[in-house]
Amino acid sequence: MLRHLTRPAAAGVALVAALALGGCSAASGTTAVSHDLTVGAVTEPERQPDPLVEGSLAGFNYYYNLYDQLTTLNADGEIEPSVATGWTPNDDFTEWTFTLRDDVTFHNGEPLTASDVAFSYNQVLATPDSDIRGYMGMLESAEATDDTTVVFTLSSPFSPWPSITTAVSIVPEDVYTELGPEGFVEAPVGSGPFTYVSWTRGVEYVLEGNDDYWGGAPEVDTLTFQTVADEEARLNGVIAGSLDVALISPNQVSAVDGSGAEIASRESNGVIFLGTNSTKGALEDPLVRRAIQLAIDKEELVAQALGGRAVANDQPVAPNVTGHAADAEAPGFDPEAAEELLAQSSYDGEAIPFEYATDGRIPLSSEVAQAIAGYLDAVGIKVELIGMDQASLSNKIYGTVNMEGLFLNTWAPTTMDADMPATNFFAGGQNDYARSPEATELVERQRTVDGAEREAVFAELSQVNWDNAYLIPLYTPMADYAVSPDITWEPRVDGEYVLKDVTFAE
Repeated sequence: MLRHLTRPAAAGVALVAALALGGCSAASGTTAVSHDLTVGAVTEPERQPDPLVEGSLAGFNYYYNLYDQLTTLNADGEIEPSVATGWTPNDDFTEWTFTLRDDVTFHNGEPLTASDVAFSYNQVLATPDSDIRGYMGMLESAEATDDTTVVFTLSSPFSPWPSITTAVSIVPEDVYTELGPEGFVEAPVGSGPFTYVSWTRGVEYVLEGNDDYWGGAPEVDTLTFQTVADEEARLNGVIAGSLDVALISPNQVSAVDGSGAEIASRESNGVIFLGTNSTKGALEDPLVRRAIQLAIDKEELVAQALGGRAVANDQPVAPNVTGHAADAEAPGFDPEAAEELLAQSSYDGEAIPFEYATDGRIPLSSEVAQAIAGYLDAVGIKVELIGMDQASLSNKIYGTVNMEGLFLNTWAPTTMDADMPATNFFAGGQNDYARSPEATELVERQRTVDGAEREAVFAELSQVNWDNAYLIPLYTPMADYAVSPDITWEPRVDGEYVLKDVTFAE
């Protein structure tokens, strides 16, 4: 959904505006129009932005503009052809054959062939510390059988394999091999709609429009991702005109009215959830966890703490992610039932640690944590609020130290498919404290089926989670952007910036 908050707009129509930076041409005396676009990026990759190694959301903003992938996600999160024109699995989803376009060239003029595709995937497999490798643990090999055909062999059935191919960028084998990973980062060559110009750590990543792009030249001449960590600075940058688009917090939306900037919003692909370490203290008792689940009024939480800038959600993935079971019925807000469960439980009134970040990935996280503490207190559950910076919380969640009790976290699958979050939550990932054989079996089963059968398995998985309250989904946030009133741009459900289709009013 695209919501335009500052003036009426028809559904599905992107935000419209105009940016024309004029300069006088000495040769002709005419005005030359430069279409430059500056994005206020929340952060930058912590590691060098090698598309075969580094896998942060910030990095994908670069990769989706500089490189091509076999398939792509449209703004609504649906898989579409890109370099690949089609793909078919064998009967048990252990082998996938992709057919490629024959008119794609890299920025150095060399043709992109199936050999480059196979090399890119096999290079990821050969790189132990590659973040991208985490997307495709089931891949055994990629083989180019001719210039336009790639065959992927998997170690086990995996029906959502096409979603993985949206996240793996294709690099030229000869250039990457000659320069090596570190050298390639300094002079990257892709086949995407933009070409590399420069990278200044902590400042900006600059690209230029590729006039020879097989999908059509973008209108953007120069594209700059400017790192602006402070949310007030991002909003002020758009209002002042130094930035063209930037993510803002829910509590900043009202500040845009009358500023000259516009607001573009859409429901994101993420879920904010309450994690539980079900192996320690009071949370070992499933009755306590279920009482917590019933005690939280998610609709009121969204309305009060977030000003309505989210959608209450009872499932581990967002409604727009493949794997969300539309017809599954969750237990609702029921504080009386929560009190009854608590009375039957082993809970003795001890304060349960509740860890959360005071900044970073979850906007208004302190307000959300305090609201949850209030709901739990109302039914007789005490918590100890433990706030910390985002880096400390992330290091704890994704490191080797167990969480103390409750913790506030979020997950947004770049591939727009539920397999990765389901694996992380219920099949041995960092958020899986239950180690439930029943849940793990369902995660494995969904990989062997597709379509309605697969959705039915995810519905079963959600039911297992509700019955045991291993983790408690809370809401799917809206993504809100301040946008220059001079560009036409549509936010994407995955939160990434893919900017080849931005247009300017002259």
